[in-house]
Amino acid sequence: MKKIVLFLSFIIAVIVTNAQSTSPRFGTLKNQDNTGRVLTYGLKSYTDATGADSVIVTPSFYQTIYKVTLVDSFCFKTPVTTVSYYGDNIKIIAIGASGTKVKFSGSSWITSGAATLSSNGRAVIDLVFDGTYWVEANRTVQ
Repeated sequence: MKKIVLFLSFIIAVIVTNAQSTSPRFGTLKNQDNTGRVLTYGLKSYTDATGADSVIVTPSFYQTIYKVTLVDSFCFKTPVTTVSYYGDNIKIIAIGASGTKVKFSGSSWITSGAATLSSNGRAVIDLVFDGTYWVEANRTVQ
């Protein structure tokens, strides 16, 4: 019985320590790789349909780009942060008609709220992972 409890405690400790990282993907100490060779980039596309559409994202790259084609509104729910590292970036590029929206829900986002597209129908939202939250760094809505 003690072995099972010890084993389960070990598994829980491993899961908790791998939940999210407060260090960057690249090395910060002498003789570590800080050249950018280990940085990875990813692209994921979503097409909105009529009605309330939402997605739970798992950003697992240094920079993850989400291309969203909007019909009405699209919601990014609380992201999975188990593979996110300190300093990772999300770039959301949204294209749609005037009045369409990009929304955020959940506790892992620190943003200025929904982005409502205007007459040009374009929005670019940049977010940075601070070890706990995805914090909005820049937003351009046209």
